[in-house]
Amino acid sequence: MAQQDDTPRPRDADRVVGAPGAAETGGDEPHDARVVVWDTPAAIECGKRFAVRLGVACSAGCRTAGWVVEVRDDAGGKRAAATLGDDPWPGTDALCHAEVALVAPDVEGLHTWTAAALTDRPAAAHTGGRARIGVRVVSAPACLLTVVATDAESRNPVAGARVVAHPYRAVTDDRGVAELRVAAGEYRLFVSGKSYIPFRFDGAVKADTTIRAELAHDRELSDADIWS
Repeated sequence: MAQQDDTPRPRDADRVVGAPGAAETGGDEPHDARVVVWDTPAAIECGKRFAVRLGVACSAGCRTAGWVVEVRDDAGGKRAAATLGDDPWPGTDALCHAEVALVAPDVEGLHTWTAAALTDRPAAAHTGGRARIGVRVVSAPACLLTVVATDAESRNPVAGARVVAHPYRAVTDDRGVAELRVAAGEYRLFVSGKSYIPFRFDGAVKADTTIRAELAHDRELSDADIWS
């Protein structure tokens, strides 16, 4: 059960305040604060620890280093909080970020959590400052699903092919092999690679299973093919 806490929360569900920064000039016009979430696992086992990365940027270029990002679950219970670091994410000018450690719920399914940016150092008003986090919780994986991707013509392995058996994902290695540990159940599996027609498999996985995906090249039809 999520622990409740006494951390101050914004009175307006869509309003946060900013920390002092070189670009902040005050005034009546609020800035737009944007919360970004990435590195969220496609699926997390019940009760297991995982982490996501949260970043906050301001439309006016306010410095967000030192802001606190807080994660709350479906019921509003606080799950975690972290302080944004000083250095922006590489390739950005002002997206300060932090890794946030979390624990998955004990109930399977898709849970919608909320990440919010908070600070107790008011300088300029900000709107927005929230983002949703989809936490997909699954039962403990019981089966090893092995996918072997080969070129349908040359029979050579296809490296870098994407393998998706929702919500599980993997990429084939240099041998054309990808391994996914999945819960027993029914799956629709896709294997796709650059310049190949996607391969599809529908069926049950109840034990360790190997699926061989022969990928055919996706070529444009020639005039001869069209008119033959």
